[in-house]
Amino acid sequence: MRTPYRGPATVLGTAAASAAVLVLGIAPAQADGTIYRAYNALTSPTAATEFAADGEILTALDMLKDGHGTAAQWRYNSSSPTHSYYNGNGYAVPRNWDLSFAEGTTLQIRACLQDTSNGTPYSCGGWEYAKA
Repeated sequence: MRTPYRGPATVLGTAAASAAVLVLGIAPAQADGTIYRAYNALTSPTAATEFAADGEILTALDMLKDGHGTAAQWRYNSSSPTHSYYNGNGYAVPRNWDLSFAEGTTLQIRACLQDTSNGTPYSCGGWEYAKA
């Protein structure tokens, strides 16, 4: 296998970019693959919410074939509005939402049951911290 040629401009450009990162304190975006999870109950949960830090994907999952839908909820903190997303797709069929947050944003997620798209979430679990 041949080694690619790196001319002086490429080497100097890479060195300059690395120096700028060190001097300016710029950190590259983190894509560590962390997935945060919340359930609607500590024992025998029937709903789950996941937040994937890489891509800011929120997922609602129905974990029990019981005729109830699920809701994935998020908020910034206890004094901010709660955003709720309904999944009526049925047992073991996840529903994803592509959200957008600034890198490093802390939020809270939780899982609930919900029976229709315009219904009210109920039987919610506790809030769990997540980070974009």
